[in-house]
Amino acid sequence: MFKYFFPHKPGNKKYQVSVFFLTLMTTFIALAFVVINIGKTAKDKTYTDNAVDAAALAGASTMAFAFNYAAHANNGDEDDNLTDSWDTNIKNEYDEHFRQAQNTIYDEYTSDSQTAQAQVCTYCYGCVDIVGEAATKASEASYNANQFAKEMDSLIKTGFQDTGDNYEERESDGVTPSAAQEHQAQIEQMRTRIHNDSKKDGSDLYQTALYAGYIFAFNNSGISHRLGRIAAKQYEAFLKTITPDKVSNGTAETFTWMDGAFRVHSVTVIISIDDAQDWKLEISQDDRQTVEDNLKDARENAANAREYAGTQSGQWATGGGEDAETVYRSAKKCCGETGSCAGNTSCAPPAECCYTILCPVDPCCPDTDLQGDFILAEQADTYMSSAYSYAEQAKQGIDNDKEEDFDGKDASKDKIINHMIDINHDHKVRAFCFQFHMGGPVKGGRGDIDIPTFYPPVMRQATADFAGSGNIKDGTAAFDSKLE
Repeated sequence: MFKYFFPHKPGNKKYQVSVFFLTLMTTFIALAFVVINIGKTAKDKTYTDNAVDAAALAGASTMAFAFNYAAHANNGDEDDNLTDSWDTNIKNEYDEHFRQAQNTIYDEYTSDSQTAQAQVCTYCYGCVDIVGEAATKASEASYNANQFAKEMDSLIKTGFQDTGDNYEERESDGVTPSAAQEHQAQIEQMRTRIHNDSKKDGSDLYQTALYAGYIFAFNNSGISHRLGRIAAKQYEAFLKTITPDKVSNGTAETFTWMDGAFRVHSVTVIISIDDAQDWKLEISQDDRQTVEDNLKDARENAANAREYAGTQSGQWATGGGEDAETVYRSAKKCCGETGSCAGNTSCAPPAECCYTILCPVDPCCPDTDLQGDFILAEQADTYMSSAYSYAEQAKQGIDNDKEEDFDGKDASKDKIINHMIDINHDHKVRAFCFQFHMGGPVKGGRGDIDIPTFYPPVMRQATADFAGSGNIKDGTAAFDSKLE
């Protein structure tokens, strides 16, 4: 019965096995092809991951070094050109000059001038030697006015006068740059060290960070194991074209080659780092020109005070062109031997008359020679008061601070820089890598056409942060890189 339903034919057995074997082999081949493609794709993904991770960390490490460099410099402990701290290099010098000009010289001038005038105004009490004492005090006041002007000169020269455009050349020539120039030069050196607009030699750290990102990406992308002898030379030549002075932020760099089987391969890398030129600086309320103008006005007024005080000194020393005894007799004649006004009913009371006899407003002796001396004294004091006022304005313009952002080279050139607060930056480096590879050809349906195959393109991106716990303002050099 079973034989009836399943007749046994010895000749059919081998054909059944052949069909089964061919089906099984086809399945295994297909599975093997899939496994191989998945393996190669996974390997490409690993290489691409390595490329972006290495690139982001390399760029971030370089940027962290740049920001640590800035923090060290801001704290005054970097290289020879940045040995003085940012906020004390200029201000201490200014404070010393202003303190000398204001608290010492101006106070002494005022005291000497007042003493000289008071002594002459009491002349009619009979001390002819007072004229000589007043002259001495007037001479001292003149000297102090001269010293005040010199302090203003010192502030202008050490603080603001330009001595050339190139800081290093000025220093090598033995010329001491002005304080404001020196401070600007320090900021400019820092800006150039971190990011140089011109990219003349690519020596700045920003360009170095971009360069490191591109180089590390390509060297970790798995390119080298795919290259033949000819392609390897092409790759070596390609890497030489990637230099710090030529790479640019966010620009795609691509290496394409063909292997021995004429299959095309391509690796593209993009490194992106925010521009590091934007600085936040603490600057003085007034710019250099405003402060310099105030100092010049202070100097000119002090020089005028010296001129008038000197004339005053000379006049008092000779009693207004007469000897002291003659002036004394004139005073006695006006006041009278007994202290009266000698019958002059328009005179003030005797005591007041004697006090004011040689003063600018003199009801007793309006024609006294020494009245002109007091006019000179008043003019000298007015000039000196103006000098002091301008000096105060200059100091306030320096002492009062404000924060401001500066973008690009020499943007802060006309400012008085007190401190560097920060470099405006998101503290991130981004790396992107794209890989494309052709596979081997397969026969078409008719068996006479080669069809190219392609592995799935692989794209990866990585971001590294380099903020760490660093802070430029307080000089904390703790910037550090890590992958996000």
